[in-house]
Amino acid sequence: MANATPPERYRHGEWGDGPYMPPITPDLVGRRFEIEFTDGLKVSYEFTAKEELQWSFGDVIHTDQCDVHTITPDLYFVNHYVMGSNPPEAHQAVLDLSNGLVTLNVATMNHPIEPRDVMRTFHFGFITNCGYEDPGYRNDFTTDMVGRAIYWKYKDDMIKVKHMYITPFFYTVSGVRRPDWAASNPADYVKIRDGIYVFSFLEWRQSGAQGFFLMDFYQMHDVGCFFGMEPEGLVCYTVGAKGEWADFLYTLPGDAPKTTGFDWEKR
Repeated sequence: MANATPPERYRHGEWGDGPYMPPITPDLVGRRFEIEFTDGLKVSYEFTAKEELQWSFGDVIHTDQCDVHTITPDLYFVNHYVMGSNPPEAHQAVLDLSNGLVTLNVATMNHPIEPRDVMRTFHFGFITNCGYEDPGYRNDFTTDMVGRAIYWKYKDDMIKVKHMYITPFFYTVSGVRRPDWAASNPADYVKIRDGIYVFSFLEWRQSGAQGFFLMDFYQMHDVGCFFGMEPEGLVCYTVGAKGEWADFLYTLPGDAPKTTGFDWEKR
């Protein structure tokens, strides 16, 4: 099914192409990044055209169509499907060009229990070839979001979607199809900068798809993507939404953790 879905179909989907989705940017065209990750993975990225990426894990070089978006200065979200991959595979990367830090997510289908469910692995690294001074730390998982809730709006004619970030490993979503609908799914949270986070979830026991979002809480704006297998075939497309804080309906012991540089109480 993945091989039979052409890029002009899998790069566009129901939640994409809305008024809050930032345009694809040519900012990175002509730039090459060599990245080393804490687990030993080494990756090379070269943006050869506005929507084309040449990349390698080791000695094998791939060329894929890609989407590059930005909503925050010096911070880029990259999404691409690995053409011809078996099982189907997609990569999402957040490149912080203010300090050289990179968060990479490698997502694949073919879960051992349910083949269409997406699995993924996060990698945290640093750009080694552009003259950055190593800050001595890498992006990492966080609990900062736990106990928060946000309404996200993708399109004006769509219902608001409510996210409740309930634990370090799960979140609850409601209102996707109708106001009284809700589900809880595995989730991960990564801190990129103060007030800027990656949030990603897996729709296990539903469509099996992955959602991956870069969220800027200063602007209450996100950009992200969906990757998975829908009834019409492969989907691997980018989206954008505007957010507003919502009441959190569950009581947790103690106060939710705060970041050092972002004032949650005023936002």
